[in-house]
Amino acid sequence: MLKKQKTIKFIKPKKQIKEVNKNKMDLNKKSALAITLFLILLFGGTFVYSYIEGWKYIDSAYFTVATVTTIGYGDIVPQTDAGKIFTIFFSFLGIGMAFYFLTSLGKYIYKKTFHDKLKKHQNKLIKHIKSDVHKNRKLKKR
Repeated sequence: MLKKQKTIKFIKPKKQIKEVNKNKMDLNKKSALAITLFLILLFGGTFVYSYIEGWKYIDSAYFTVATVTTIGYGDIVPQTDAGKIFTIFFSFLGIGMAFYFLTSLGKYIYKKTFHDKLKKHQNKLIKHIKSDVHKNRKLKKR
């Protein structure tokens, strides 16, 4: 006597998909926050240096970027005491924000690529399982 075989039902892991989508949204919010804060920091530093040191905006932006990225060419330096004091505090805040921004950007790129590859692999797996189930049904009918 033939035993009745159990049919395989494929159920999408909805909970896992929702969790991945939630993490993706959180990552998007964190990345947007990092970009916003970093741009505020760059523009703020540019305006403060322009005001305190009397530099053109392009020179102020150049010095701001060189400071927060820790490049520090040394071709432009603050001349006033207020500019030097501001640079001390701005460096600590700016370098920390730059690392936060670059870390968030790296996470975003990594997770986006990983998520897309995982989704592609999951779709292939679903297609493969469905085709196997379909083949098994055809064989049973014979």
